[in-house]
Amino acid sequence: MILGYETIINKIIEATSLPRNEIESKVEQKLKDLHDLISREGAAHIVANELSVKLFDNVNRTLKIKDLAPGLSSVNIIARVLNIYETKSFNTGKRSGRVGSFLIGDETGTARVVVWDDRLIDETKTLQEGNIIKISNAYSKLNNNNYSELHLGNKAQVVINPVNETVGEVRINMLSKKKNIKDLQPNEFVEVFGTIVEVFEPKFYQACPVCNKKVIFSNDSFSCQEHNQVTPKQVPIVNLILDDATDNIRVVCFRDVAEKIIGKDKPDFEIVKKDNKGRQIMVKGKVSKNEMFSRVELIASAVEELDPARIIQELELKQ
Repeated sequence: MILGYETIINKIIEATSLPRNEIESKVEQKLKDLHDLISREGAAHIVANELSVKLFDNVNRTLKIKDLAPGLSSVNIIARVLNIYETKSFNTGKRSGRVGSFLIGDETGTARVVVWDDRLIDETKTLQEGNIIKISNAYSKLNNNNYSELHLGNKAQVVINPVNETVGEVRINMLSKKKNIKDLQPNEFVEVFGTIVEVFEPKFYQACPVCNKKVIFSNDSFSCQEHNQVTPKQVPIVNLILDDATDNIRVVCFRDVAEKIIGKDKPDFEIVKKDNKGRQIMVKGKVSKNEMFSRVELIASAVEELDPARIIQELELKQ
């Protein structure tokens, strides 16, 4: 969704009447400020946003998170809820109210959602991690860390666990931190490199094909609290122990992530154990405190095979 450089510059000139050389000077300064970590088009986007120049009128199609850019209005997006933050009250002297926020993700990345409207704050109180959320008529802004985030005002709408909508494996992007297992803390989104030293026999549960929540069997049929009578699917859960030489941790894998460990065809478990023990992988996910067993666990959102060169590089960094 990034516009061409010339298009952006011309839109800024048209909206502000600033001379071209002054605008391009601002772009160059923004590139220096961000240490050339973004493209010239991206820097021009940021300059336009700072000058309150609207680069896009309306976006009526459903976007992926990677397509978010500052200045979009009427944004529609479908994603999975990854984390829910505490609703806070504010008073600026001129304005007071509440603001809620949560983290969403899809196959292309993650983004923070900020909720300003009281009606929507109340509606999203029922949100749970793992829910699919359909957002309509939002707008995007650049936050203080120069990342695009989604804002929900009084024109926005949300649907929790919409019928027939799915989200694939979530890609955790810049919000994850590469860490050693010994340094992990609850509620962090992290990237961990390690070796599988144990795999536990997978468990399966009957789940709603829409929201992946457990279904209830009653009167010869399965029902979901959200979606009524459904034909369930079997969803796998796999636990494994990952060791990175600094410590080890239990990793919990659900759905498609679990299938990357056990495969899709339910092979013999002894074969699964043999194939996975000693396997070196990178795990991205959220660190969680399991209160029942009083231990820290890693809830995996992605699992990737490590290539030998990257393993050597990680070992050298730990020395």
